Amino acid sequence: MPEVCVCYTSDVGYLFPSFVSALQARRNSSRALTDILLIGIDIDPATQKIFSRLCEQNDIAFLCYAARDIEHAPAMLARLFLDDLLPSPYERFLYVDGDTQIRGDLDRLLKQPLAEGTFGAVTDPMSFAVGDDDPAARSFLEHFSAFGFSDDDAKQYFNSGVLYADRAGWARIGREAWEKFGLFQSKTRYPDQDVLNLVGRDHRLSMSFAWNFPIFFRNIGLDPIIAPCIYHFMSSPKPWDGDLPPWDVTASSPYDEITGTFPELASYRKRMSVGRWFRYTLQQRYKRWLEKREWSGERVQRILAYEQNADIKSGFKTGD
Repeated sequence: MPEVCVCYTSDVGYLFPSFVSALQARRNSSRALTDILLIGIDIDPATQKIFSRLCEQNDIAFLCYAARDIEHAPAMLARLFLDDLLPSPYERFLYVDGDTQIRGDLDRLLKQPLAEGTFGAVTDPMSFAVGDDDPAARSFLEHFSAFGFSDDDAKQYFNSGVLYADRAGWARIGREAWEKFGLFQSKTRYPDQDVLNLVGRDHRLSMSFAWNFPIFFRNIGLDPIIAPCIYHFMSSPKPWDGDLPPWDVTASSPYDEITGTFPELASYRKRMSVGRWFRYTLQQRYKRWLEKREWSGERVQRILAYEQNADIKSGFKTGD
């Protein structure tokens, strides 16, 4: 068996988009190098049967666990328990959120070694606003301060949507993060991410945004510079909702293609109402205008400087 795997964790609500991303991961990685695992939490028998069959057909391992196997934690915290959930042979893993799309070669990342006890993650976009004087930046700093983070800590706050980790080190980090969740639950805005930052920041390596590219970065023209491999749709709406700025049909079409190929999955794809779609269209156009104004200039330069100095590179030279 390979020593590294790509894995997803999901409850039934996110199984469909996670499956789509897992299919893309399989197509964009070497079978000799990595396995793809979709891990379901509290999945009903009928759903297990459907996804087990489709995963087997597409060379994806589908593993199911009960909530008690993650100490009845919310499903979004299952990533904290990956050392317990993954089969034993894997020494490293790439955890990926289900609201992602894989658009490039994962082998370039999965071949990169990790020092014992470390993991790679990208700095969260909101960290690049620290020090600015606008409502969003002030809101971010208020959130960071609630956890006792200094300004320097806040600038290192990482996103937990994509994690490339040494498994042995993750066993300790995940356990400590789960313990912190019990203490800080009432303060968390992003539950898994907040507690992982509390315990993991000293063990984290900075990773290129190519491996966790916030989709709104398209609004400021960073996709041709960074050449993303993994696109992350971090907030609502999601690409399975439809063609909405800042993405186009190339983002929504994979979900149409999968339900066309596997019609039994149609009921697992959440659909929005026409009224909600219209509201999101107007909202996204406004956000695009706002983000172009707030994120141009100095923040873009901070992001590009981060890219140049990332510990875990993308495999591309910035500017290619």
